[in-house]
Amino acid sequence: MFIVGVILLLAFTVFVLENRTPITVEFLAWRYDTQLGLALVAAALAGAIVIYLSSLLKQRELRVQARAAEARLRDMERQQRQAERQATPGEGQPAPHP
Repeated sequence: MFIVGVILLLAFTVFVLENRTPITVEFLAWRYDTQLGLALVAAALAGAIVIYLSSLLKQRELRVQARAAEARLRDMERQQRQAERQATPGEGQPAPHP
């Protein structure tokens, strides 16, 4: 994994160095002068962060659903065990003949 990280870092560095055209980024009242390569890398990083945070929210939702399903399963297993105990004859009771 370390090697992949180093390769990506080198690729980003080369990308930024090859795209040094000065640009102005404007957003609402905010204005920032930077290089094209840095602006693109920053936009990609911001997008990755947004996707990561949204995936955390989805994982949390799925975890809640899984816990609820496990609770329902435990309840159904408990009910099945109770039904099986009631269906089997107890001590001192004759077993039904088929």
